[in-house]
Amino acid sequence: MYTLEVMLDKLKKTPRLAIILVGFLAACAPAAIQTVDTSPSSPTEAINTPLTNPTDTSPAPPPAADLNLDKFVFVPLLPRDGIKPIYNPEFVEAIESPLHADELVMGVAINGEAKAYPVTVLRFREMVNDELGGGPILVTW
Repeated sequence: MYTLEVMLDKLKKTPRLAIILVGFLAACAPAAIQTVDTSPSSPTEAINTPLTNPTDTSPAPPPAADLNLDKFVFVPLLPRDGIKPIYNPEFVEAIESPLHADELVMGVAINGEAKAYPVTVLRFREMVNDELGGGPILVTW
């Protein structure tokens, strides 16, 4: 658990890390691109100059992106509905709860009725279908 002093210490170090990162990126960046003055030397040349420059040595634009998604295969780690939600959660009074005092919960209050859903349970089940305050709710993590 972080204390306020530890968090402030980390924030004090953050600008230094940002400056170091910017310096590193600047050192790794390619050299500036050399520019060539292609402006016409006279107004007459500007009128008679074609829109394309035959001496242009700039690299060709990259080819269009291949948007054929058939060659990609999506492999799910879990089958559809692989993590079952909780449909009928059971609750106890806070004083009877086996949770530690510093354990995280998702608290929901509707129409004067309140419930707490432990994050330790939501990490594995992810969804709870419940009723609260006279209507259905879905709690998810």
